[in-house]
Amino acid sequence: MILRSHLWADLTRDEIAAAAAAGALVVIPVGSTEQHAGHLPTGTDSLGAGTMSLAAARASSHPVLVAPAITYGHSPHHLSWPGTISLRLATMAALLEDVTRCIEGAGFRRQLLVNGHGGNRGPLAAIAAEFVCSGREVGYVDYFAPPAAEINALLKGSARGVTHAGEFETALVMAMERDDPARLAFYEGRARGLPARTKATARGTTQPNPIAAAGAWWPSVYLGDDAGYTGDPAAATVQTGEAMAEAIVARLSAFFAAFAAAVLPSGGMAPARRGPG
Repeated sequence: MILRSHLWADLTRDEIAAAAAAGALVVIPVGSTEQHAGHLPTGTDSLGAGTMSLAAARASSHPVLVAPAITYGHSPHHLSWPGTISLRLATMAALLEDVTRCIEGAGFRRQLLVNGHGGNRGPLAAIAAEFVCSGREVGYVDYFAPPAAEINALLKGSARGVTHAGEFETALVMAMERDDPARLAFYEGRARGLPARTKATARGTTQPNPIAAAGAWWPSVYLGDDAGYTGDPAAATVQTGEAMAEAIVARLSAFFAAFAAAVLPSGGMAPARRGPG
């Protein structure tokens, strides 16, 4: 099937119905609106999830529609800083329930939540699990997960990985905004000279982290006296961002096609037990 546009919002009701009849996959970008230090916009996570989802949809061998992005996420750990707008867990679950139910009602069997924010991981995994176990085919993936090895190999800074407002996000935003000289100059200028920071230095200590050592978990809370980022944003370049974007699109588009075609179990929630008689 040839789609006139891969964006749900661009299409007419008849075109959307035809895409459903052709078995198109619907992907829903899920980002956040939160502080990203002083050098990146608050919409960084939504920009990444939405832009990479659309580029991968266009490159995929399977027909893919990109639903309107959800630009709020679970970000209470950033609320010490202005610019952050966070959803409560119940609100996020209700929002995704309504959105995915309507898409399913339009005839789309399989959907995929494409996440761009680390703080959404736990909520989205739980929400998707509940959908699947109730018989609905709604999966979840971080857009940067399929090409994780390639991304790490491309990063040049001393603190690598997909960190908050670090080299990965800074370089990717630069690449996505490369055609706007004023924006690009702003990001490059504000990131220049920022020191590399790990989670340990962000806490103001070099002592071993017992949480990480035990494989346990604690949210990365960015308090008001924190710089608001981890990683090495000063190492970011447009060239690194473009190379990472290419890897993301290649891996994510292939995953879209594989996910759409995969035979996956769903259902399994036990029915309510009947009483005697």
